[in-house]
Amino acid sequence: GYTYLVTGWINEISAGPERLRLHSPIVKNAGAAITANVRYEVTVGSPSFTENIAGSGHLAYTPTREGLAGARLTKRLYQHDARELISRDEFELQVTPQKDANQPLVELMLKEGFEPGLIYELIYEAQDPVLSGAGMTAIRDLVSLIRFGGQSDTQLTQLALPSINHTAAWGISQSGRLLRQFVHEGFNADLEGRRVFDGVIPVIAGAGYGMFNIRFAMPTRTNGQHSNHLYPNDYFPFTYGESVDPFSGRSDGVLKRSIASGTEPKIMHIQTSNEYWVRGGSLPHTNPEGTEDAVLPSGVRFYTLGGSQHGSGSGLPRPASSGQLAPNPNRWSPLSESLMAAMVRWIAEGAEPPPSRYPRIADGSLVASHNGQEINHDAWNPLPGINHPTAIYQPGVADYGMRWASERIIDTHPQAARGYYNPLVPAVNLDNNDSAETTVLSPLTQVPLATFVPWNLRAVATGAPLSLARLSGGYIPLPANAVAAAQSSDARRSLDELYRDFDDYLTQYEKATDKLIAEGYLLAGFKRDYMNIAAQNAALFDE
Repeated sequence: GYTYLVTGWINEISAGPERLRLHSPIVKNAGAAITANVRYEVTVGSPSFTENIAGSGHLAYTPTREGLAGARLTKRLYQHDARELISRDEFELQVTPQKDANQPLVELMLKEGFEPGLIYELIYEAQDPVLSGAGMTAIRDLVSLIRFGGQSDTQLTQLALPSINHTAAWGISQSGRLLRQFVHEGFNADLEGRRVFDGVIPVIAGAGYGMFNIRFAMPTRTNGQHSNHLYPNDYFPFTYGESVDPFSGRSDGVLKRSIASGTEPKIMHIQTSNEYWVRGGSLPHTNPEGTEDAVLPSGVRFYTLGGSQHGSGSGLPRPASSGQLAPNPNRWSPLSESLMAAMVRWIAEGAEPPPSRYPRIADGSLVASHNGQEINHDAWNPLPGINHPTAIYQPGVADYGMRWASERIIDTHPQAARGYYNPLVPAVNLDNNDSAETTVLSPLTQVPLATFVPWNLRAVATGAPLSLARLSGGYIPLPANAVAAAQSSDARRSLDELYRDFDDYLTQYEKATDKLIAEGYLLAGFKRDYMNIAAQNAALFDE
């Protein structure tokens, strides 16, 4: 059986019922307050006048008196546009201390109001950074305590735990980025030099780490194609084995420290095709230049869940909201949960998990998103009436000052990158769907009724419609028949070309489901869930 442990590791989360948090101390310098400039980006999807600068449910850093008076606010539509300065008398900062927290709520109030899509950048002098890296030491020490026992036999008696024989860490999105950094910075060795986690599963983490162990950390802030550029989240090394940084010449890998200490875990890196467009997802399995496939260490598996957006859907389509396309409804979570069970068998029984399945440069299944300014037709075949991306997210190389490399202290807030790494995207077929040979496809995407798009563009109403929608994919139904396809100049195959009728669709769908089970990517218990979704599509074949 399993013992399931969840622990809080973020200090900037506001208090709430049943909310697990880190209560981290404020860092001082010989008893004196530490100060430095901090940078917050604020974007909105609808008009407003007041915004939490740290994001909903999050706390910020206390402005100094000088910082409050001298705060600087700019706005621009796209990242590379010139910043327009907003006069200090046009905005206010309201600082509200919070009960049971050592960070305040900081709200930005703008007289003219916030315009959807614009990037508002706020810089001010703050004080009282918290010891953010304590989140990773807390995870390390707590898991080590439960696994190996404490200094006395009575420390864990009240938990009445069984013996813990093996440990696996599972982190989704932000928590997945945390796990990559946890391993990279050597936290998988406890204070006695023992391995903390036997297996680590970062899910939808993309190429990233995070601001988890720096001065004035903002752990939840995530870089994207439209907003939050040049925060120290996505930086070299990206690969689990060693690679060479073209900008510094340095050789490193996520597993380098743990291999040196003999504490390296088994790794399952699971991500969707959306991460390739919005989170640099190819970089963990290529060189930083995007010209060669990286060699995966023997203890690493890589699984790309094709035809998917960042968050798993219900399997059923719903209307467009924040994107120009309806969101991608692919239900991929049964695949990732099945692979977690495979990880347990790997670390506990030595049973080999399913082979890695991800797109590669060598076989042409991993390609550039664009050729110059034009979309690469290997990555997307343009469709009438559908806008496609003009760019993808590229992690930038920035200068944070002299103390960044050795102390993780930001002395300068860069306004431009001095270079970019080169992420790639999965190639698509003529229907603009991902391949079952080079990605793990759910039955929904393997036997499709639509194009399951790995990206989406921001809705016109939310502003900046040329930018990628945050972590969102799209859904474009296939034409019902050849006549409908011809009328709309749609080059994709129609439903009647793919399936004779609903029974034929259901037969192909069940066969795809059974194949996933036989290959080890899906637990048999999830079959009913997928078949129930398919049953709801019968009406499409009555038209």
